[in-house]
Amino acid sequence: MPELPDLLHVRDRLRERLVGRSVTAERVREPVVLRFAVRGNLSLLQGRALQEVFRKSHFLVFRFDGLDLAINPMLAGRFRFATPGELDERSLCFTLEFGPATQPAAVELRYLDDKAMGKAYLIANDDWKAIPGLQSGGLDVLSAEFTRERFVSQLRRRRDQVRVFLLDKKALDSIGNAYADEILFEARLHPKTWCRSLSHDDAIRLHDAIVSVMSAAVAEVAGRDEPIEVKLRDFLKVRLKELCPNCGAKLRTAGVRGMDAYFCPHCQPETRPGLVDWRKTGK
Repeated sequence: MPELPDLLHVRDRLRERLVGRSVTAERVREPVVLRFAVRGNLSLLQGRALQEVFRKSHFLVFRFDGLDLAINPMLAGRFRFATPGELDERSLCFTLEFGPATQPAAVELRYLDDKAMGKAYLIANDDWKAIPGLQSGGLDVLSAEFTRERFVSQLRRRRDQVRVFLLDKKALDSIGNAYADEILFEARLHPKTWCRSLSHDDAIRLHDAIVSVMSAAVAEVAGRDEPIEVKLRDFLKVRLKELCPNCGAKLRTAGVRGMDAYFCPHCQPETRPGLVDWRKTGK
């Protein structure tokens, strides 16, 4: 899924290019990603001006007069600007064409998803109950409300592993696999550590790692200013890497709820006995 730094960068570029323009055409190639909580289809957007683009949890919301188009790109979804008439990508799901407004030419916004796993909901303005799970979004980790005290209180109620907690969208907004690994590496915590075993100092260190890692990533992605279809990951320290940048040890992967977690067995030692000695095994 696009994670918080990606979503914020894409949101800002969409605002710059599209707010104030009106939809002049729409085209659907993969209807499975579309869901409608209003009577009609995507053609309802034709003639409406885009008023705003904002993030709500792991969705990007396109606000029009009377209607919101809320898109969760999930694992493989991407947006791309195109010139009308360009050859369609094989992964194209749907497009919205926006008229020139004060810009010199029309532009297409394409939603691409080669797995067709994303979801795009057309709803009445603010009808969030029409989107399953969206009303129960977690705490924005870059907001002023994300305090040490509130985080520690939240962590004390958890009975699962710390990496599972980080990925819980009902608890924290919006961390995915890549940044969960980076945060745990920064906090020097093994991904299979149980939340209930964390000390107060561990919890504070984890909170501060979330803030520092996510803030730095937001600044890095924004500063690089790549096209909106590009997912930047080359600056990460451990995700999909081979060697620990701190000690040079071979990084390992552990399965956590069916997903691979990258970690350093020396910088992030396990906190409970298990069947695997992560310092010796090659996997």
